Parts: sequence; structure tokens; C-alpha cells
Amino acid sequence: MPHVLCHNTGTAAIQAALWAVGVRRGDEVISQSMTYWGSSLQVFSLGATVVFSEMDPNTLTLDPSDIEHRITERTKAIVPVHYCGHPTDMDPIMEIAERHGVKVVEDVSHAQGALYKGRLVGTIGHVGAMSIMSGKSLACGEGGFLVTGDQEIYERAVAWGHYSRTGKLENPDLKPLAGMPLGGYKYRMHQLSSAVGRVQLKGYRERMTVIQDAMNHFWDRLEGTPGLRAHRPLVASGDTMGGWYAAHGLYRPEELDGLPVSRYCEAVNAEITSGFSVRGGANPLMHLHAVLNEADIYGDGKPTRIAFADRDLRQPQGSLPVTESLPERCFSIPWFKHYRPEQIDQYAEAFRKVAENAEQLQ
Repeated sequence: MPHVLCHNTGTAAIQAALWAVGVRRGDEVISQSMTYWGSSLQVFSLGATVVFSEMDPNTLTLDPSDIEHRITERTKAIVPVHYCGHPTDMDPIMEIAERHGVKVVEDVSHAQGALYKGRLVGTIGHVGAMSIMSGKSLACGEGGFLVTGDQEIYERAVAWGHYSRTGKLENPDLKPLAGMPLGGYKYRMHQLSSAVGRVQLKGYRERMTVIQDAMNHFWDRLEGTPGLRAHRPLVASGDTMGGWYAAHGLYRPEELDGLPVSRYCEAVNAEITSGFSVRGGANPLMHLHAVLNEADIYGDGKPTRIAFADRDLRQPQGSLPVTESLPERCFSIPWFKHYRPEQIDQYAEAFRKVAENAEQLQ
């Protein structure tokens, strides 16, 4: 990509991207509810709000078929999250966005290096932004960055949080403002994080290949196991999982006589002796959280989510039935960063053993 801008966190990179594409007071951003809050909660500091759309139960990413009816004249951006490393179905989202004049900010925090139809995620939308903190597959300690092919978006992001770096900006609207960050933010990446990140990049593709081999080996061993499905794209799709951050599996309780995912995970943990803990679900659902429904963060006299909205946009229990079903239909799995088949097979056997003896757990 022609324009890359480093930040001190992925949260800052996404906020800068949202401001750069025009998100302002009273505007709306569409994203998914089951994800880390840093995908969209920054809209509050911009005076905007987030509208949650349904997720695809097989990819755990935004369902393109549920987006368009949520777009209004106030919608400024869509934030697809390549959740747990799985690429979002971007083509229909881009088509919807172009038709409605809405910008797309890809959250690549879980999926650096993943491919969607042979294209790197983060290069498909109008801007891609991501975290590269210490837990990510591409890690620099703490930091983030955004990438874009749009010079105006890049320059606006520079003006927003990279003070004293604005002297070379070409946008005439920004030139007179050079020297101070427009939002009062200092978002530059720390020098040590930058140095670490540059070294990490040199070996990242090779490291990612090893992780791909290891994680695919795990799921290949579990192919056909009742109740369990791999959270990974089909090989024929041309999509890949990148670094497999926060790896998860898909759970089908109806194939295990309704065994709750919590009980399944408890039994798997009893079979594993390494200390890794399997858990059901994933991130808490944001649309049901008090911060999104009750918190008056800036003292506006009403919940911040609707402080500048033209209607009550809160989404109560039952408003996103597919998304609300997902905590019972997914579970964490080990994140194998080395291709060690004998060790991986031991873990896979634990997952298989419990699934094949589910009737004993009822």
C-alpha cells in the first residue's frame, strides 16, 4: 500500500481511520457485536455511535446480507472485523458501501497476513487498521498502524494524531493546521516498538506459514468429529487465516444431544494436562453491555451511545438473535505456533474423545 501510518495502539489507529473517513458527531458506524471493543467503541470520542449488524455463524464475521437495511443517511462507515483471523466476505460489503457512499475501515487486528480471494486483508477497504500488541501474531510489544491507498485519508490521519509531522501534507484544508494534532492526541508509535516491529516483519511470512501448517493439522485431525467444526475458510476459496490469532472452533450442540459448550469445555480441560484452558464463547456481546446501554461517559445527560443520535439506537436482548446464539456455538482452542504433530495430535485427541463420549456427560 502507498500510505502506512504507525500508531501507539491499534485502538488509536482505528479511531484515526474513523475520523479520517469522516465520522463525526451524530454519525453512525456499522460493525459486529461479538468482538473486542476496540473495533468500534472509539466512535464515542467522536460523538458518533455504533449500530451492530448480525454475524455469520460459520465465519464469526459480519454477515453482508444484514448490513444494507441498517444504513441510514447518518451512516459514515462499516467496520468489518476479520475476527479470530477469519477473513470477512469483503466483496459484497464493498459493493454495498460503494452504492451508498459509505467508507469501509477493515479491522485487521486478528488477521495480519490473511488472504481474501488472494488479496491481503486490510488492502480491500478504503483503509485497514490493526493492533500489533504483544499477543498478536505480528507483534511489536504495543502498537498499531493503518494502511490505505487514499492519500486524503492518510493525510487526515496524520493531522489527527501525528503532530509536527504535518509539514509535507498536500491537502490545502490541512496545511494551515500543521503543527498541532487536530484531536489533541499524540498517537505516534514508540521508537522501541517500531524497532521491534521492523524485525518481526522480516520473518513474519515464514512464521505465519508454520502457524498455518500447525493449525490446519489440528483441524485435519478432527475432521468429521460430531459437534465440532473448523473455523477456517475452505481451501478452494483462496482465503487463508493468516496468523490464527485467538483461534476458535465452531460448536454444534445439536449433534451432541444438546450438550452445553461449557460442559464440553470442562471435560476437555480434564483431558488436557498442559495448563491450557478451553473456554466456551468469545468476546462479550457489546450490544448487551452496560457501557453501550447505560453509561453517560461525557455527562450529556443520556447514555453516550445515543447522546447525539436522532433516535434510540440501542439494541436490546433478542435484537440480534444469530449473534446472541454464538457464545454457545464457539469455543477456544490452543494456538499452535510451532508445527509439532505429535503434540498437536494429543490435543486433538482430547477434543475428539470428549465429543465422541458426549452422552456420558449429560
